Amino acid sequence: MRLAPHLLLVILPVLLLSTVLRLEMNSLSLYTRGFQTYAVSETTGLSEEQLRQAAVTLIHYFNSLTESPQMTVVDSSGRQFELYHDYELIHLEDVKELFALNSTLQALSLLLLVVIVAASLFFGRRLEVYRGLRNGALATLALLAITAMAFVVDFDWMFVTFHLVAFDNPFWQLNPMTDYLIMLFPLGFWQDMSILAAAATGLMAASIYALATLRSRNPRDQHPANPYPTTTDCDV
Repeated sequence: MRLAPHLLLVILPVLLLSTVLRLEMNSLSLYTRGFQTYAVSETTGLSEEQLRQAAVTLIHYFNSLTESPQMTVVDSSGRQFELYHDYELIHLEDVKELFALNSTLQALSLLLLVVIVAASLFFGRRLEVYRGLRNGALATLALLAITAMAFVVDFDWMFVTFHLVAFDNPFWQLNPMTDYLIMLFPLGFWQDMSILAAAATGLMAASIYALATLRSRNPRDQHPANPYPTTTDCDV
């Protein structure tokens, strides 16, 4: 298991970020808080309850608990209509696939981390585990620092570039005057979610680094007992 530190260097950043993204995807409170922060009820003419139901429906859709995120709503003027256009539904289907990929990455990275750590501990290689966790945490923090610089320089460029890479169609290019999906989730919402994701990921990475460093300085961990003691002449 001498590869453990190198594997953990790659696995830990993937696990931390995918975990945070999955939590955000399923957090109803984050959706509703965004609606309140950006006065989405006023922008759309939809009631707070309808907005909450739209968020619940999206969460269910992303988790394959419902077949479609579409719902019928009534605005403040009494007009009844379907919330999303066809191209918005196509885009949401693409987003769902990305979330499914993220969940798969999270599950696989968690499984690999557990196997690597368990095997390393079994063979008495605790220090290698701690070194791998520290390196993985540092790699995570470095990636966050690079992303933060790009965020400060030009978040719009980051946002557009991500969509150009992640989607092979133009249906993510929505009109804030006519398309309710972008009214529900304006650019500021995604800025807030990015900051929150970075902060949560950074906090977890820093905590893992600190804990791994403290454990590696433990005398018992520095000189673990040999799990396979040899027989000497004195033992006979």
